Amino acid sequence: MKISNEQKKINRAKIIQTAIDMIIEKGYKSATMRGIAKQAGFGDATIYNYFPTKESILFAYYKDKLNETVEKIKEIKDFNEYTINEQLQTVFNIQFEVFLLDREFIAVSFKKIFLTLNQNYKQIKNIKDQFRVIIKDIFDAAVEADEIPPQIFEEMIFHFIWDYYIGLVLFWLNDSSEKFNDTTILTDKSLDLICALIKAGVANKLFDLASYFFKNHILARMTTFKRHKDTINIIKRGFMGADSE
Repeated sequence: MKISNEQKKINRAKIIQTAIDMIIEKGYKSATMRGIAKQAGFGDATIYNYFPTKESILFAYYKDKLNETVEKIKEIKDFNEYTINEQLQTVFNIQFEVFLLDREFIAVSFKKIFLTLNQNYKQIKNIKDQFRVIIKDIFDAAVEADEIPPQIFEEMIFHFIWDYYIGLVLFWLNDSSEKFNDTTILTDKSLDLICALIKAGVANKLFDLASYFFKNHILARMTTFKRHKDTINIIKRGFMGADSE
């Protein structure tokens, strides 16, 4: 019997939640696809219609949580009036709020997903690209509002902010302060510095400096070297010509 798309969404969500509960209860290795299917009330084969592997369930969880973060951001009516610092801070704060209920599960799965070399590069890239879209929208709006200059190394900055995000989550997972106050302070202070560097166009200025150095020193020396080489070749040809006479 064919099931509706709505029922598929319900089944998918149930499988993910069952996997979360089982991983917390039994550990990652002991949570098998067969065990997850049985506990969720599905046949052994049915679960594979939704997820090909146990790892894919974890990736689906993190992808869903990023989507949930985006939806919560959309509910903030004046979000577009925030500064780039406030927008980035809001993204990270909402992400932690979304993660909070499943913090025990994230403590088990986060490193396994994002800090382990595995064969799931495409799935990691999908989540990273999803995160990049959020950050790029913030950057594009800030550039349009003349809050920051266009970034020459935009892609490199996005990679840095992704790594920064991974580091913040790991810090949050180990934060035992009341209401995760240490994570809040770290986020505030570090974003102040990051945004100050971005607004000052530090990456652009470093590029200009490197370009100046390359043009006025490296290329100049290469030109001088070429002149010396040409002179040596002329002398050598003259010398060889004299020998032949």
